[in-house]
Amino acid sequence: MIVKSYLAEKNLSFLEKKCSLIYGENIGLIQELKTKIKNNFPNSEIYNLNQNEIIDREELFLANILNLSLFEKEKIYLINQCNDKILNIIAQIEEKLQNQRIVLFSDVLEKKSKLRLFFEKSTIFTCIPCYEDNVLNLKTIIKERLVNYKGVNTHVINLLIDNCNLNRSLLNNEIQKIKIFFQDKIINLDKLSKIINSRENDNFNFLKE
Repeated sequence: MIVKSYLAEKNLSFLEKKCSLIYGENIGLIQELKTKIKNNFPNSEIYNLNQNEIIDREELFLANILNLSLFEKEKIYLINQCNDKILNIIAQIEEKLQNQRIVLFSDVLEKKSKLRLFFEKSTIFTCIPCYEDNVLNLKTIIKERLVNYKGVNTHVINLLIDNCNLNRSLLNNEIQKIKIFFQDKIINLDKLSKIINSRENDNFNFLKE
């Protein structure tokens, strides 16, 4: 079952399914979804693993997944760097998951990827492709995250978009700088230009000055 990424951003209802695959070239969006999962389930036990760890200890992983006490907390497994190699393990537990959630994360998966096809066709699992952002998406993000800031005009928005080159991860970094250095919530375009200047980004002492 395919779920649009913008719907996944709005809420985490896709986690009502036992297992989800989140993949794509938009690393910034994927990281945001991962962070939201961690922040919105404080009472769950969250395990952050890599695919190779699962494959190397397959029997132990399956035992932990399938032998769950009714009195245990809900467990959420975040499994990174996934590809077709993990499909056999997921298929084994497809009908057996109970009070657990599994979220697989991957970079770009080709259309012929067996893992991608498995999740797209599944009626009980979800597949969330995360494609690159466009200018309109990033403008919306800037306006939403800086809604309480004065001085967020067309020049500021365009400066941020031009600087991040449609990369959400870079945009998130620039927005974080704004929140740190404009604590009065009044954005000055000249100061902003210096703060996000790529040649001076690494000089934190300069930024503080």
